[in-house]
Amino acid sequence: MRTFYCSFIAFFCLTISLKSLGLSREDSLNRYDKLDSSDIIVASFSYKVGEQELGQGATLQVPEGFRLLDAAQSRLLVESLWGNPENPNTLGVLLPERAGPMDKDFRGFVISFEPSGYLDEREAGKINYGKLLHDMKEELKNVNVLRSRKGAGVITSMDWAFPPYFDKNSLTLHWARILHFDGITPPVLNYEVRLLGRRGSLCFTAIGKAGDIVKIRKQLQQIASQAHFTNGNSYADFNPRTDPSARWTPEEVFISSRVLSPDNLLLGLRSTLSMLLVFLCMVLFIYAMHFYHHRRKPTYRKMMDFDERLN
Repeated sequence: MRTFYCSFIAFFCLTISLKSLGLSREDSLNRYDKLDSSDIIVASFSYKVGEQELGQGATLQVPEGFRLLDAAQSRLLVESLWGNPENPNTLGVLLPERAGPMDKDFRGFVISFEPSGYLDEREAGKINYGKLLHDMKEELKNVNVLRSRKGAGVITSMDWAFPPYFDKNSLTLHWARILHFDGITPPVLNYEVRLLGRRGSLCFTAIGKAGDIVKIRKQLQQIASQAHFTNGNSYADFNPRTDPSARWTPEEVFISSRVLSPDNLLLGLRSTLSMLLVFLCMVLFIYAMHFYHHRRKPTYRKMMDFDERLN
C-alpha cells in the first residue's frame, strides 16, 4: 500500500511538471508571436567593438561605452525602422551600450561617407551657409514626400542651431540644424560633424533633443577624434591632378581660387615652358634646313651649267 501511494504521488508531481513546462513554452511562443517586425529586426542585430574598418578608406576605434552596427544593419535601422531616405553611403551606426536602437530619447550616431570631393581649407572658410540652408530646404520637399509615404512626421521648417564653422586643427566641419515637425512633436536636433578626407568627408550625425546640444557636441567631438583615414585616403594625400574637388562656394570664387592656386600656377608654368621649348625646336629646325639648302645651292647651279665648247 505504501508503494502504491508513493507511485501515485510521483506520477501526480510529474504530470504537474509537464503541464507547467508546456504552459511556459506556450507563453514564450505567445510572447514571440506578439513581437512586431521592428522588434524582431532589432533582436537580430549584432554589434561590434574595438577598432573597425568602416569602408571608404576610414577606420574607427569604437569609443568605450558604445557599440557599432555594420553598414547593412545600419541601413536597415535608419531607412526601414527610422523612416529616413535611402543612403547607400551609410557606413554604420554607433549606439550607447545601455540604449536600444528604437529608443526615442536618443537614437545614436549615424556614420556615412559624403563623396563630395576634396574641400580645400580656404574653400571651407568661404562656404555660404545661407545658400546651403536654402538648398537643404528645397531638398526637404522631396524628403517630406518620402516621410509621408512611410507615415512619419512631416518636417515643416529647418534652421541653424548655431552658426556653422570649420575647425582647422581637427579638419572638421560642424553644423547643427533644428527640425520642426507638424503636430505636437517637439523640435529635433540634427547635429553633423564632417571629417575631411582626400575624396570626401566622413560624416557623424546625431539625432536628439534640442536641449541636449552641449552633450551631443561633446560626444561627437570625442567620436570624431577616434576616426581617421588610412594611408592614401587622408586629407594630406590629395592629388590635384587626379582627385575631384568639392564645389561648395560660388562658381566664380571657386574658379579664381583654383586658377590662382600654387599647384595650378606651377602646372601652367610647366605647360608654357614646354610650348616655348617646342617652338624653339621648330625654329632651330627651320633655320638648320635653310642653312643646309643654302650651302648646297651653288652645287645645284654648277650641275646645271652647260659647256659652250660642245657646240
